[in-house]
Amino acid sequence: MNKQKTLLIILFCTLCATTVSSQFFKVAENSTIKSYFSVDYALFKSEVTDKTARLEVYYQIFNAALNFEKVDKKYEAEYEITVDIFRNKKRYDNYKFNQTVRVENKSKVSSRADYRTNQVNFFVEEGKYEVIVRLYDPVHNKERTEKFKVKVKKYKHKKPSVSEIELVQGVASAIDSISVFNKGELRLIPSVRHKFGLSGKQSLYFYIELYQGKEKYKDIRVETVLRHESKGMLYRDSLTTTFNNDTERQFRELSIDELRPGKYELIITLRGDRNKKIATRYKDFEIVWTPKALIKYDYKILVHQIEIIASHEEIELLKDKETYEERLAAFNVFWESQDPTPGTFENETKNEFYRRVAIANHNFDYMFGNGWNTDRGRIYIMYGEPDQLDDYPVLTDQRPYQEWYYYQNSKYLKFVFVDQNEDGDYRLVYPYDGLYRRE
Repeated sequence: MNKQKTLLIILFCTLCATTVSSQFFKVAENSTIKSYFSVDYALFKSEVTDKTARLEVYYQIFNAALNFEKVDKKYEAEYEITVDIFRNKKRYDNYKFNQTVRVENKSKVSSRADYRTNQVNFFVEEGKYEVIVRLYDPVHNKERTEKFKVKVKKYKHKKPSVSEIELVQGVASAIDSISVFNKGELRLIPSVRHKFGLSGKQSLYFYIELYQGKEKYKDIRVETVLRHESKGMLYRDSLTTTFNNDTERQFRELSIDELRPGKYELIITLRGDRNKKIATRYKDFEIVWTPKALIKYDYKILVHQIEIIASHEEIELLKDKETYEERLAAFNVFWESQDPTPGTFENETKNEFYRRVAIANHNFDYMFGNGWNTDRGRIYIMYGEPDQLDDYPVLTDQRPYQEWYYYQNSKYLKFVFVDQNEDGDYRLVYPYDGLYRRE
């Protein structure tokens, strides 16, 4: 690809902005909280002569994973990251980092748009390792850990080989700067959560290294395949690479604008003479659902989501649209009618609606990823984050339940959700409109 174009790309993954209170996320389910602290890794051939591989450990921490306290007029959270590498149950290497995060206002405290990504490089020998990454809060004495196992093999192959795949969320020029993210002339920020399609640019970014091997192949074909979890192979290309050095670095950008959302497998295969397979690597990733994707691939779901806030007449105008152009036009007309500031670039109501849909999917996912269509998800989309949330997850004589309270606009609302089957699906109980009488 055009190197100048590559160096000018500056893409840092922008997640849906949120102003959800810290209280709301603190009572959320553990699986949800855990997703705000993510870990990944990749192996590459070592530049250090007495070591086999460079093990890159990536971690990402969202504000929502931290415990903020108000200090003067700001909010602060302390955390400690520890990465321990064990071989044969003995510590082989370790890393420790302490950080204090300060934010200006409460809306940043549980933000899903504010996070920090880091990378730690270790040089390791051939063998089996266990890696433990710990996020520790020294103020509240709380911790979360992520573990994974790594098997390091020698790179001394006769034929060409390929490194593991690093998924990338952002790239910029590495010229005149030193960073742990640098690879040659590029600075690559890893995509720890493997989610793409969240930002305006619909592209998949990844990085690999090709190693020539002892037989000194001049050229090698690199085949790239994207395989959808249910639809099979949806993309394939094959490019010839010439070895000018023992190691060839490759950063790739693939457009995913026309690919349907869902879970995918990225497959990199090296092929030699007569199309013979030499080496293969795999990496899982996800293309997230967006309004544009729903219009194209699942318009009925898009209409069902809008039904939560729209009138019967407005929904009738959205239905029975066959072509993409008809659907897009109806979609735009509806949201233009909801825009509180016509003529401006932003449609605040639309942005807030899809922010809430994203959070509902993230927090109330049940069985098939339809968090927006659960009882809690629909109430959240209608009214936003509750002013008070009382959670009763463990009871001896009752099913787990939650009480949500809203005091906005001088209107008192109370919603009760019961996990009747104790499977995580909290169902709304009567009165469904939340209009409880005060005692």
